[in-house]
Amino acid sequence: MATAQQEIKTLKKDLNEIKELLAAQAKDIAPNGADTSRIDVEAIKERAREAGVKARDYLRSKQDQAIVARDKAEDTIKARPFVSTAAAFASGAIVAALLTRR
Repeated sequence: MATAQQEIKTLKKDLNEIKELLAAQAKDIAPNGADTSRIDVEAIKERAREAGVKARDYLRSKQDQAIVARDKAEDTIKARPFVSTAAAFASGAIVAALLTRR
């Protein structure tokens, strides 16, 4: 499973590809500096809508994954409160030691 940062990079790459496709379509429609008023606005709007749908689906899936992770963490903490507290204390101690070290 890819990390959120990797998926964000992939999404940005996809959006850049959409921009490039739109620019290429505009150049194909109006070669050699011809009239650009004939650009298919509806096709461009449809591609933008598709990109928006993909972005919303991506964010929804990430939100769902975050909720699942949160619920799993809550269940683990409820099932083993002492171990969870000890792990949190140990993690805090390690971070504090690393931050105060010079």
